[in-house]
Amino acid sequence: MKIIKQLQHLFLVFLITIITACSVDPNNGLDTNSSNVGIKPNRLPISSELVGTYSLFAGSEVNFGITEQNNTVFLTLFGQKEALQKISPTRYKLTNGDLINFDYSPEGKYDRFVTMNEGRQQLFIRNESLQQSRSKVTDQAVYTSQLMKSVKPGAYTYSRFLSPARGLVDYSVYLPPQWSRNSNRTYPLVFFLHGQLGWERSFPDSVPAQQLNQWISRGLIPPMVIVSLRTGRLKGKVEEQWSSARNEALLTSGSSNELRAYISTQFKAGLSAKTTAIHGHSRGSRGAIHYALKYPTRFSSAVANAFVSDYALQEMKQIATNNLQQIRSNGIPLRISIGDKDEFALNMGRRSSPVIHQFLNSLNIPHDYEVFPGVNHGFVNVWNTKQKNGQHNGLAELQFHARAWSRP
Repeated sequence: MKIIKQLQHLFLVFLITIITACSVDPNNGLDTNSSNVGIKPNRLPISSELVGTYSLFAGSEVNFGITEQNNTVFLTLFGQKEALQKISPTRYKLTNGDLINFDYSPEGKYDRFVTMNEGRQQLFIRNESLQQSRSKVTDQAVYTSQLMKSVKPGAYTYSRFLSPARGLVDYSVYLPPQWSRNSNRTYPLVFFLHGQLGWERSFPDSVPAQQLNQWISRGLIPPMVIVSLRTGRLKGKVEEQWSSARNEALLTSGSSNELRAYISTQFKAGLSAKTTAIHGHSRGSRGAIHYALKYPTRFSSAVANAFVSDYALQEMKQIATNNLQQIRSNGIPLRISIGDKDEFALNMGRRSSPVIHQFLNSLNIPHDYEVFPGVNHGFVNVWNTKQKNGQHNGLAELQFHARAWSRP
């Protein structure tokens, strides 16, 4: 029994580590720095006031349960329960030493907490507060109006889009420092597809806007727009695959009221398939390869980081085989990269990256393939590692897209 409890604790810690592994700034784009805005509570909370279900975002599959019994606060995740060590009324510690810091909203309510792992932080908010925040905005015109008031070149902005194909789509957008609403200049576009349990902030939380700004100012990459989308939720809140029919319509449709036309109008980006790249991590990398093989005429290039979706291999092979003539005549530059310490490959036997690499070779479909020594599954580590030639991988993969944009 003791061993089982230890394994349960290790599983809980592992899940928290995976969830927080890609995060940098819990206040990025959210009204979370409540100590400096809104109403300050006139007293610290008692433990029973912290009880509730907390999520990373509305509709998230990851829910932390906070309960209280006999003045002891417990954290529950996926059925695994752990008592928290109380440091102060707003600070608690997990057995592994990670801190949970509770904070208050602008309305003066203790309804959020921050976890920290390896120097990176992630914010979770009580579900009732997330639902109230989400219900305040209901119309695309309002979304766009709010977007225009908050958009800032050289930074990330967060908004929503009402897709005819998929409904409400949360997204982030990075605009280069040169971007101006009053200018006629147009920009290439990168769609970023997050991995399982990710969201529209997965890319902004992993890649500082300042890093992109510096690369652009030094002329290492051209000014570009990067849109990171949140995938949908099916019945029962099951996370939707990027290859679903709804997401295919969202990402490939040329309809005047769908996402690509909206981005073209609002951000002057991705005006053609030749300047629209797709980039994915983990489950999102399955999406990137899917679109490269099935819709090569709708994108300029595709990059797949940490592809471990073995369940999708047969479908991918079939798509590549059926679409081989179009891929050979209109194929786009495709790059697949993964670390040799990827947890899914090492612990679960996932072999989709080398298998799809070998299969594409067997069909004589050109593509880049690279395995990074000592790199695990996390997007932050894949992005920041060095390629064989010593280049920063994130920079080199954006340059990979840029070379495709310059093709005749």
